[in-house]
Amino acid sequence: MKLSKGMTIFIIFIIFVGSVYVNYTYVYQPRMQKIEQLDRDIEITDKKIAEGKRIAARLDQLKEEYKALLEKLEFLEVLLPKEKEIPDLLVMIQDTLTEFNVDFSTFTPQSISWEKDRIYGKMPMTMNLTASYFDLIEYLDRIENLPRIIDVKTLRLSKAGKEADKLNISINMFAYVLRKEGSE
Repeated sequence: MKLSKGMTIFIIFIIFVGSVYVNYTYVYQPRMQKIEQLDRDIEITDKKIAEGKRIAARLDQLKEEYKALLEKLEFLEVLLPKEKEIPDLLVMIQDTLTEFNVDFSTFTPQSISWEKDRIYGKMPMTMNLTASYFDLIEYLDRIENLPRIIDVKTLRLSKAGKEADKLNISINMFAYVLRKEGSE
């Protein structure tokens, strides 16, 4: 069977259109979708690279700031005892009392009050002492120069009986305590 020239051209045209359709549908469109996806991925990656470059540009500054903060924290850790070091602090205060001619009748450390969003807490302490004015001044000077932060809040003085040179002293003070790592 011999096909006419018009029929042959028509069959070739149909085959050509069919192959164009198959190529467009199953090759071209998936590749274009893949290219669009890759372009979006490139754009996202470019944004990440730009962000990384901004961070890298500030890295030296951030390292210096971090180093300064670590040094400040080390300094504060010396001044602020951790909870486990509180007995040492209390002994240090009591030893300071015995160094001078100061008689104490009560020495009452209280529980630590933690301040919200702070790395430290306050431990209130109340002391009732009997001493001369000058011994009291020396004692307070020594408290001020201890290697820990102790804040005297109130100081009440009254005459101790008939002795003119002795005073009854009531002191309310705070010792600052560093919060344990990871505790709230």
